[in-house]
Amino acid sequence: MSDVTDALRSLLVDGDLTCLVSDALDRGGAMGAAVRSVWSGARFVGEAVTVRTFGTDLSAVFDAIQAAGPGSVVVIDSHGVTNAAFWGERTTRAAMARGLVGAVIDGACRDVTAIGKLGFPVFSTAITPNAGLPGGRGAVNVPVAVGGMTVRPGDVLVGDENGVVVIPLERQGEVLGKVRAQMEAERLAFQAADRGESAPPEGNERTVSK
Repeated sequence: MSDVTDALRSLLVDGDLTCLVSDALDRGGAMGAAVRSVWSGARFVGEAVTVRTFGTDLSAVFDAIQAAGPGSVVVIDSHGVTNAAFWGERTTRAAMARGLVGAVIDGACRDVTAIGKLGFPVFSTAITPNAGLPGGRGAVNVPVAVGGMTVRPGDVLVGDENGVVVIPLERQGEVLGKVRAQMEAERLAFQAADRGESAPPEGNERTVSK
């Protein structure tokens, strides 16, 4: 886990971190709106371990969990399959045992009540009771497409109730610096707004002076 990931994770408690990260990525970087948390309040920051599934085969998901280090997020590209789940309570417990911090699925999840009770952040585009089947096919740690965004192994993902944002590996340091600057600018803008002063348009908070 990188220093940038640690630093971003420390900012999660301030809320709406994905919005700041998206702004730092020139108001981009977010997965499609269909990628939503399966329980309210879920949030994470972690480095991607990617999975490309084959049909309804979820074997590669278990392979990815075993390959992932602590602090990782499993990111699953199911090619739009939503009639079979690629994540559930068993994968959640296996991921938690290895110190993973989240899962993002362009596809379906199940066991959402159990996942919520366990408090493990899972974001998906669908929910179904049907489980995927093992078949020994699929790929781990290859570029994938999830929620309309390309995700590569090692990219940093940030998730909260607004959605999921992807920070490319080569832009992590730049984004962290911009997020910190935006947080200070917003603090000043909000103070001015609370005093009844005119607030600048969102995204122009840096123009507010002390």
